[in-house]
Amino acid sequence: MKTWVEISKSALENNVKAVKKLLDRGTRLMAVVKSNAYGHGPATAGLFSKYGIDWLGVDNIDEALDLRKKGIKKPILVLGYTDSKRFKDAFSNNIDLVVYDSGVFKKIKSNIPKLHLKIDTGMSRQGVLVNNLPSFIKKLPLNINFEGILSHFANADEKDRRFPNKQLDEFKKALTVLNKNNINTKIKHISATTGLLTMPEANFDMVRVGIALYGLWPTIEFFEKYKKMNICPALSWKTKIIQVKDIKKDSCVGYGITEKVRKNTTIAVLPIGYYDGYSRALSSLGEVLIGGKRCRVLGRVSMNLTVVDISSAGNVNIDDEVVLVGRQGKENITAEELAEKVGTISYEIVSRINPLLPRVYVP
Repeated sequence: MKTWVEISKSALENNVKAVKKLLDRGTRLMAVVKSNAYGHGPATAGLFSKYGIDWLGVDNIDEALDLRKKGIKKPILVLGYTDSKRFKDAFSNNIDLVVYDSGVFKKIKSNIPKLHLKIDTGMSRQGVLVNNLPSFIKKLPLNINFEGILSHFANADEKDRRFPNKQLDEFKKALTVLNKNNINTKIKHISATTGLLTMPEANFDMVRVGIALYGLWPTIEFFEKYKKMNICPALSWKTKIIQVKDIKKDSCVGYGITEKVRKNTTIAVLPIGYYDGYSRALSSLGEVLIGGKRCRVLGRVSMNLTVVDISSAGNVNIDDEVVLVGRQGKENITAEELAEKVGTISYEIVSRINPLLPRVYVP
């Protein structure tokens, strides 16, 4: 392997236990494993199932069917869009779907899977607006009930609680409207990782946890506030050195000759690039770990190659391990650190790691 991702099974198990400690008895835990389990790979859902989660959340019906083919029996909810033509696949495989358009019931008359009604409480994405809920209900088939009702917080990770509180109020209004119309829902859920930590009063019957189960945080500030939760990053991203050489002062490095070295420099060439998910925004900015030392990226990150300065890394050889995300010796590069450097979030750093790269599950 020239580039690979290692997933710590013990870290995943630890994170499930840490999250479950925050839940009241009877509150279910959904592990969100959409988008290749946030980059952690296809075996992650099975591990979460083994470690005691109650539900699995995916983005689309094909992700759900793939889990069923792998023998996973846990309840699965498709959180994203599902074409009405695929409802039969959900029904025959005991997969729950999210709905928010009454028009779907004109197309589906039988073999209707279990459904969760999505309420738009202020995020302006999928969901029925609370003001439109009475007219939505009038268009429903007789005797329809929903397995669940859900919404999603927009900014529960921020200090200002006004907007999430407003969203919670809207969600409660939706529950009242449904009750008045004798529409029953078994499972109420609105909180994801941030809501779980900042608004425990909104846990209801189930929480949908993604990023925390992988040991990651929305921001470094959020980590500082909640680090006593004691979750551990499960993902390490590694590559190896494929060439070492010395270049002279003023030598150009990479496309566009955007960087010239200011002194005689020893460089290493790595078989990693933006095709693999290592952001081009890390050009001349990112760092990797070699021999327990931080080594800066020189010049532009290419599609399949990256060059780093190893002048201070000591004795370095071809095939030596390089850490892009994770720990080596006393040093540690986190997904949150990379996210801060390129102006994004840790979710994007890990979920954009190319799914074709091998995932190796370690103890």
